[in-house]
Amino acid sequence: MKDVYEEHYNAIFQYILFLTTDSELTDDFVQETFFRFFKAQNVRNDKAVLIRIARNLVYDHYRRKRLLKWLPIEQEKPDERPLPPEIVERSEEVRSLYRALSEIRLNYREAIVLRYIEEMSVKEVAGHLQMTEAQVKNNTVRGLKALRKILGGEADD
Repeated sequence: MKDVYEEHYNAIFQYILFLTTDSELTDDFVQETFFRFFKAQNVRNDKAVLIRIARNLVYDHYRRKRLLKWLPIEQEKPDERPLPPEIVERSEEVRSLYRALSEIRLNYREAIVLRYIEEMSVKEVAGHLQMTEAQVKNNTVRGLKALRKILGGEADD
């Protein structure tokens, strides 16, 4: 059990953080995810089950709260050292991306996070999210298009 926790903790934490953008809520959800996982029996694909549990926790929470807006991730501890201009620029690009991610539909965000941040294949994402590969591809394409529009990189077709 400890091996599963150590192997998947960072991935599950990041996944939930990208969905909630709230580190305290993420801590709670990660703890609950692993608690529910360890209660389950006969699990074949640890990561898939963990992602499914985490996703359901987040969905249930926001369904109950009826929260439609997601807050962007903010830097919790700014670096005290002076930063070179290129690091500052890169940091602003990341913040812009997080803000843009927070503005697109959850199913698009989820597909993009798993495909490009977690670097999963379309087939893996489909298995984790219990969707068809076509749905994953559509959500990814639509999500990327929405991100480009928000970031000012593409006009409507």
